[in-house]
Amino acid sequence: MSHGTGRWFLAGLMALAMLAAGCQPLPAERQSLRLRPLPPSPAFANAPMIHVRVVRLQHRLRPDAPVEDLWRLLGTTNVPHEKLALWNANDLRLGDGAGLAANRMNELVTETPDRSAAVNILFVRENMDFVISLGGEREGLDLVWSDVSGQLAGRHFDKALPLFRLVCRADPEEPNGIRIALVPEVQYGPEQLRWIRTEEGIAQRMARASFTLTDLAAEVRLPPGRLLVLGGRRSSDLSLGGSFFYEPRGPDTWVQTIVLTAEWVQPGQIPEGQAVPFLPPAAPAGQPPSPPATSPSKSAAEAPLPKP
Repeated sequence: MSHGTGRWFLAGLMALAMLAAGCQPLPAERQSLRLRPLPPSPAFANAPMIHVRVVRLQHRLRPDAPVEDLWRLLGTTNVPHEKLALWNANDLRLGDGAGLAANRMNELVTETPDRSAAVNILFVRENMDFVISLGGEREGLDLVWSDVSGQLAGRHFDKALPLFRLVCRADPEEPNGIRIALVPEVQYGPEQLRWIRTEEGIAQRMARASFTLTDLAAEVRLPPGRLLVLGGRRSSDLSLGGSFFYEPRGPDTWVQTIVLTAEWVQPGQIPEGQAVPFLPPAAPAGQPPSPPATSPSKSAAEAPLPKP
């Protein structure tokens, strides 16, 4: 028997042995695994949402016009002292206030020509993150920051967009209160196809690379009727506060302050009261009205600050 014939003979014997033992040979080709998205849960669709109102208070720095210190109207937040000290070391500021602070900010916006306020309305779900950008995209951004150990670090970013990433959660100590977790971040470079997390699961979207300063992540308790204010100092143009909240525009420098309010709402419900001093415009005759906000949405308009 030749060598080739013997090899085929042994293969036939092995196949007969497998069949006799009740074993099936492996299939020649397997079907690829396909992931199918799960249908949306009715309970998730009907879950309460969080109405977040973001007010961008901006003013132009002028050497001949003194700037009133708005932070004297604000109280200290419930962030731990060590975290606040780290924010202060990086020229970042956190404060909270109520009616007195809102009234004075409204007066400054209406009385001072170098001040303006723009409002963004967001409807977000609990534990779903969203971002608040600070200014527009910058061709280049140089940052120097202090980490939790007190060490200085620095980095250059091309085509950079500074922002804060936030997540809202229920406050177990306050029935109607909200806890806001926030962390500074920089998105940079060109958009590329990346994996991101959405309400429906995980999807591929065009997105930019991001750099998150995790040591500066903080969580603030926001009781009903309170304002959360984010801002910065400018001890250096390279610090987080100086580069995030101070933006050169031609010969001038503009300072931005972020004022946040948050409250629980049901899907499709328009919050009432002074937290939202304006309503969406009525639909013209012959056109259907806009659908209720059952998913995160955004709108922007000029409006005064909230008066809790």
